[in-house]
Amino acid sequence: MIKQPNNKTDSNIQIIYHLWLALATLLILSLTTSLLLLLFEPLFPVTGRTVSSQSSGLALIASITGSILFSYGLLVWMTKEYFHNRFIPLLKSSVLWLLISIVTGVAIAAVVNLASHYYPPQPGDVNTFALIKQDGAIALTVLFIATVCLAPAFEEYLFRGLLYDSLRQRFGTIVAICASAVVFMGFHLIEYSDYWVGMSAILLLGIFLALLRQYSRSTLGPILCHASYNASILLLA
Repeated sequence: MIKQPNNKTDSNIQIIYHLWLALATLLILSLTTSLLLLLFEPLFPVTGRTVSSQSSGLALIASITGSILFSYGLLVWMTKEYFHNRFIPLLKSSVLWLLISIVTGVAIAAVVNLASHYYPPQPGDVNTFALIKQDGAIALTVLFIATVCLAPAFEEYLFRGLLYDSLRQRFGTIVAICASAVVFMGFHLIEYSDYWVGMSAILLLGIFLALLRQYSRSTLGPILCHASYNASILLLA
């Protein structure tokens, strides 16, 4: 008698594999950023500024951008079958869903910006944006490209693509929405670990992005929502 494949076992293996890919991507992202920073620091030295730092904002954002391209590019290459067969075909949506996605991103950013005024970060905290902002137009342009163009597309591929699909297949929609949002928040833990407003914002954004992914049946909507959120945060900051 031929043994039938165990779908639950296959689904569990797929989830574990995708979680491993997420962790590996995070580690490679951090390591590559540190290595590129060593390379770019001599090229973009620190100039006069009010915020002290060993690295210039331009060196920092150039390192982050390079690490995003490398780490997520490696992820896409390792999962190229999913990329071509599943992710790309879902890069389409109705005009209504696209508008809903953009408005949702702006609305969440406005709420987060309002909350940050009532509950600001601890005095003396140095954030990445404050460093980059002081290095002029080139640094801000690279920041915009990295956070509005690159990060939304790559992160949605991982969280509302690979992870969401495997979680929904095994555990259903509700678990997939919540779990993918929690993992998404965990990815930003280092950046917002001491600021509960930032962590709450990322969790809230992750939930809405997963809802858009589910009900629009599209990966383009979450990408646009993510991009509009990041762009609004930059403009409102």
